[in-house]
Amino acid sequence: MTVSDVLFLAICLITLVAAWRVVVSAKVMHAALWLGLTFFGVAAVFLMLSADFVAAAQVLVYVGAITVLLIFGIMLSEGTEGTPRGSERSSLGRKVAPVGAAAGFAALMVYLYHQAGLRQPPPAEVATDTPRAIGTLLFSDFVIPFEVASLVLLVGMVGAIVLAMREEG
Repeated sequence: MTVSDVLFLAICLITLVAAWRVVVSAKVMHAALWLGLTFFGVAAVFLMLSADFVAAAQVLVYVGAITVLLIFGIMLSEGTEGTPRGSERSSLGRKVAPVGAAAGFAALMVYLYHQAGLRQPPPAEVATDTPRAIGTLLFSDFVIPFEVASLVLLVGMVGAIVLAMREEG
């Protein structure tokens, strides 16, 4: 086992523990902070898989925008404590159920993978310029889906503005 393998397993373990803490945290603020650590762990896994552009997008979008938005929303809301009623008691089932559900899902995925008969592709060369390759593909082969996604986002933004105007008026 190489140093890279050990580092990969350590990052995966930290990410899994952080994701588990998101589910079992009694306070919403703690869950949001654990979620930020989970997103950083996923970005680190992408970095180890030589997907630098995806890792940067993960940090910018999920850690930089989503987690910060959640934390600001929690801080600006009326219930700053964020502890639901009845969650003071710590039950073993509440802490073990997410692990059981994740293990069941992982077992199902492994079973489906083996039933599909998928084979590991031969190792390809590591792309050194992934942002350029992604940009070229987005504006050549995938230009129609890219434009459709932008139109869907535009319609969602207009819908949010219309709903906000109705609530104020």
